[in-house]
Amino acid sequence: MTIFEQKIGSGKAVVIIPEIYGINQYIKDWADFFKHQGYDSFCVDLSGRDHVYGYSETNEAYSEFMTEIGFDRYKEIVVYIKELKRHYKKIIIFGSSVGATIAWRLTESQCCDGMIGYYGSRIRDYLEVNPICPCLLVFPEQEKSFEVPAIIPKLKQNGTVVTHILPGEHGFADPYGKDFNEQSGKKGLDMVKCFLRKIAYR
Repeated sequence: MTIFEQKIGSGKAVVIIPEIYGINQYIKDWADFFKHQGYDSFCVDLSGRDHVYGYSETNEAYSEFMTEIGFDRYKEIVVYIKELKRHYKKIIIFGSSVGATIAWRLTESQCCDGMIGYYGSRIRDYLEVNPICPCLLVFPEQEKSFEVPAIIPKLKQNGTVVTHILPGEHGFADPYGKDFNEQSGKKGLDMVKCFLRKIAYR
């Protein structure tokens, strides 16, 4: 497991689970964002590798994720978060893409106070998850592999889950990617800030 930390000496922390590419600049930007919201940030890459894949290496990165990591190693992060809880009053989990699906699976483990997921398309395979903490799930209007609106009613059956669908495609919040949508990216950040404020007063 590779960890990238940004600490400001806060009493609250966010654990960031990256996409298939690893801890790239997009993920580090999220760490910086949460730092400015008053959180110590811990980016957790289950691959343990130093190499960061480029966007032109999507196929290779996805293949490695599915063969070497997958969605079932989330329990390793549970152990890590439980250690963090010794030092922090509140812990939020943030995940992007495959990281969002892993973060979603963590919401049943009583290890976090809130979860934020961006375009976790494979969440559709884990709709039986019953979160015990507040969750914010942000999806794009367009996903290549499924129709987003089809899973929203199931997700909303749990009163702890708030969902939003924003214009754009998978990756709309990544300013370094080809599918970046600036307007949706800003709206998403506003939603995250609002969610964090609500968590702060729980």
